[in-house]
Amino acid sequence: MLKDLTPAKPTTPSKPSGVTAPPAGLERGSTGAAVKQLQTALVKLGHMSQAQMNTGPGIYGPATEAAVKKFQSQWKLGVDGEYGPKTKAAMDKALAGQKPPTSTPTTPTNPTNPGTPTGSVKKPDMKWVPSANFSSRGGADIDAIVLHHTASNNEAGDLATLTKKGTDVSAHYLIGQDGTIYHLVDDKMAAWHAGVSALHGDKSPSVNARSLGIEITNDGSGKTPFTEAQYKALEKLVPYLAKTYDIPMKNIVGHKDVAPGRKVDPASNFNWERIRRATDAVI
Repeated sequence: MLKDLTPAKPTTPSKPSGVTAPPAGLERGSTGAAVKQLQTALVKLGHMSQAQMNTGPGIYGPATEAAVKKFQSQWKLGVDGEYGPKTKAAMDKALAGQKPPTSTPTTPTNPTNPGTPTGSVKKPDMKWVPSANFSSRGGADIDAIVLHHTASNNEAGDLATLTKKGTDVSAHYLIGQDGTIYHLVDDKMAAWHAGVSALHGDKSPSVNARSLGIEITNDGSGKTPFTEAQYKALEKLVPYLAKTYDIPMKNIVGHKDVAPGRKVDPASNFNWERIRRATDAVI
């Protein structure tokens, strides 16, 4: 890239930050340096978060496809999630600083500019209590949330179980009885919460590799109520995660849904409707 040697006009670079669009011809399932280049451009343009990219750099998975669709929608292109010649041409313009086309009569019902969209959601307050139990996602995109009960009413004990080395169990988040949200495993890593399981019958990638696990302190008897504070925390956390990682409602599930016959959590008295209603408002 040539540098401007005339100090009189130092602005208006043709390609901000040196980020460029890759050659056209990428789609879901593509892998490699060109996909990583596309993801970097999508992050630069605000259609993909760095956290999403970190879960699968160089892998054209659901998160990358969703980000391409957002870009296509903003630039009034056919929204198919594939990175073809028209999408590449528009991305070249966007990276050069051009604004997307506007049409006065129609404004998108869900604007794609992060920070201003309808249904945007704030990150809830949480405490970082790092767990020793985690592993790589192996390049899998985050596309699911799995809710659990801890089978205990002992919050301190739950924290110890989910964080101490040697227990071989963890979750990304724990919701205490008073509504405190504990963040235990970095989202970009896999927590060990699902065991032998499958999402809608699909065992690959594994549920641990593709999901975020949320444990809720509750004995799971079906008689001990989940507290109002826990529901309020979940009504903030689940929509935030679903919005951040473009997780569809059908992939917000319980442990019993991915391990039927083996697991029963969350317990039968858990009010799913509250969580779905709060999440549906932002995705």
